[in-house]
Amino acid sequence: MTRFNFRLERVLDLREQTEEQAQRRMAEAQRARSLQERRKEAAETALAEEERSLRRKVSGRFQALDALTTSRFGQKLRGDARREGELLARADELVGDRRRELTEAAKQKKMLELLRDKKRAEHTADLLRLEQAVLDDEAGMRRSRMRESDV
Repeated sequence: MTRFNFRLERVLDLREQTEEQAQRRMAEAQRARSLQERRKEAAETALAEEERSLRRKVSGRFQALDALTTSRFGQKLRGDARREGELLARADELVGDRRRELTEAAKQKKMLELLRDKKRAEHTADLLRLEQAVLDDEAGMRRSRMRESDV
């Protein structure tokens, strides 16, 4: 009996490597997104704390210089929060891109695995047909010998 040999095994190996690489890139993008989300939350928290501080100051004694300083700092914090939000949106896009790459790599690998399985099934069927033909020939020869011995 001949051993099954899938001619595209090397291509399948490459597809598996491509999928693994896509999985690593996806994980990296998700980690970067998670980090960016924490940065955005920190910027929003700092802005909210500054706004609370400003409200407390308004209720107490407040000088013009304090107002100017607080206003500039608040603007900086709002800008930081906006930039972090934009960076998070870019990180989300990157995660989406990586997810599409991973999906495509998985499809390519699955397609070759299905082809390999189909070829293996055909190989097995061919071997069974060949074996059956050998058994039929042997049975035919035995039958011929039995007829010859009966005569």
